[in-house]
Amino acid sequence: MVDETDDTGHGRQGALLALREVADAADRRQFGLAIDSFEQGDYDEIVSLAWRYQFDDDRSKFRRELRELQSHVSERILARLELNE
Repeated sequence: MVDETDDTGHGRQGALLALREVADAADRRQFGLAIDSFEQGDYDEIVSLAWRYQFDDDRSKFRRELRELQSHVSERILARLELNE
């Protein structure tokens, strides 16, 4: 079993760096509000979820937890939209 709290693994760090790289390269005009609404912990949680469920054939737990994260980030995006109006 993989210790998901162990951040020393090259694969996990590489996945986090790749995720950040994609976010940094995204079109800010189109996705800037969403990118700004993500916190470092959100990126960490995405990688943690993927790591935790990568070998689980039942994807329902992964989807459920990802939807929970999506809900939290969506609330931040909507709050930023309201501030910009």
